[in-house]
Amino acid sequence: MVTRRTPTALEQIITQLRTLTESVAQAEAGVDPNAIKRARQALDAIATKLSAHAVGLDPVLRPGSIFDPTDPKTAGRVVALTLVAQDKHPLAEIPNFYGAGVYAIYYRGAFEAYTPLSGTDHPIYVGKADPESQAAKDAVGQGNKLFGRLSEHAKNIARATSTLDVADFDCRFLVVQTGFQTAAEDYLIDFFKPIWNSETRICHGLGKHGDNAGTRGNKRSPWDTIHPGRPWATATAENQFPPEVILTQIAAHLTRHPPYADLHAVFDHFMAHMRQIPRRAPPLT
Repeated sequence: MVTRRTPTALEQIITQLRTLTESVAQAEAGVDPNAIKRARQALDAIATKLSAHAVGLDPVLRPGSIFDPTDPKTAGRVVALTLVAQDKHPLAEIPNFYGAGVYAIYYRGAFEAYTPLSGTDHPIYVGKADPESQAAKDAVGQGNKLFGRLSEHAKNIARATSTLDVADFDCRFLVVQTGFQTAAEDYLIDFFKPIWNSETRICHGLGKHGDNAGTRGNKRSPWDTIHPGRPWATATAENQFPPEVILTQIAAHLTRHPPYADLHAVFDHFMAHMRQIPRRAPPLT
């Protein structure tokens, strides 16, 4: 007589999961878009946890990623790292120069809400300047787009005289081969989460170019609410958010994402992003 092996606890759970997976595949999702979105997010979270458990069962270590030099994200990371290695320049004193690429703006003033950022190597804003021609092969062919973008920011900051002094701002910039500036900007935004970038949805609006007659109904950006001075923004009728809400959001964001104090901290975190297999602690004896 053949004796059947009793399934382990994990095998029993896997059998149950297979049954549940089939039930999920056959279940009606309904028509409510919000309910469908919540269900999809819940399933994604469960799948991620299951995948992590499956990896943990493998006795052979798996790298967290494969370094692919041809991946645009890899190029973006390298460009971002090279940008941070550049010297700082006073934002209001940049000489005219050729080139397109990426940049970071830093604050060292006394505006109270920015105290955690002031004087650090954590940018308050990062951005890119696309070349004059997508076929440009050198800096001259790209035009002086990077200089123009930084000069525009300097002029806008200089108008906010009641809260800011353009002399309190520095910048780093890097002329980049055409086509790589977008990936670098994406990486910089994700890495630093600067409070003036629109992606963080806190104090955005510096890069806004103004309203025309067809868009006068737009509400004033958070940046213009906190830093009044641009004439077209002053003429806008209503704020997107009250000043106190914006300031509260700034404080909460800087608490959740403490600024990097100096380049040593920045490079340490850059390197952490690039590690594949962390070193394991030696076994206890």
